[in-house]
Amino acid sequence: MDLAALIGSIGVLFVFLMGASNTFSNLGAISLMWNPPSFIIVAVGTIVATIGSYPMEVIAGLPRSIGRVYKSKSVPLIETLVIIVDVAKVARKNVLAIEDSLPSIENEFLRNGLRLVVDRVDRELVTDIMMSEMKYADQKKTLDQGVLKLMSSYSPAFGMIGTLIGLILMLADLSDPNSIGPNMSVALITTLYGSLLSNGIFLPWATALDTARKSELVLYEMVRDGVLFIEKNERAEFIEQDLMNYLTPELKAKYEELKFSSDKGK
Repeated sequence: MDLAALIGSIGVLFVFLMGASNTFSNLGAISLMWNPPSFIIVAVGTIVATIGSYPMEVIAGLPRSIGRVYKSKSVPLIETLVIIVDVAKVARKNVLAIEDSLPSIENEFLRNGLRLVVDRVDRELVTDIMMSEMKYADQKKTLDQGVLKLMSSYSPAFGMIGTLIGLILMLADLSDPNSIGPNMSVALITTLYGSLLSNGIFLPWATALDTARKSELVLYEMVRDGVLFIEKNERAEFIEQDLMNYLTPELKAKYEELKFSSDKGK
């Protein structure tokens, strides 16, 4: 569970309620912020417009993409580096011996790459296959992010449409001056809903997916380089030193500490 994403979503709702009730001193004011027809115009309108913008197979994957927003986004760079170095040590002696390690490797991209090495696939073809897999995975994540970005742009537009509908209905009957204020208030609620959904929900979701995509891309690149080094039969120490460049300073320090502890225990 990604606590940051959860706190962000809950925080947006909390700030909205706090502002609507004047720091919770007037809880009755919160009821004024709820108008079902206005919410339907914005929420359903945004969803329907998004459905009309993408193929159904993309829309069908949207719930899964939203679920990824709240999943842990930590990428196992250190764990993967350890596996690559261990496999490189084995491959240095006998490349075919890598095959025994494949079932225990959870990272599918790494496992598939090493399988190509074991099968003695040409280096250029290994590179092309891995790059194609990286490109496809990245495009899929970029598409999911694009759906949420589009929703963030649709929701304010439907908020404005709802407001215009409310104004038209209000101006159609001005016989009762006392009703103008309440009717204007209801008309403006759709704009509020549109802005809230766009800036408080959809845009943060899209940004979270983009952050996760970039982190995963770093992992893909490290795995690709590691597999190509192993295919070239480079020394494990050289591979380790090169792939450590993919780690942040904090992760490098953690990896060095882990390595020191491991060496000390031997």
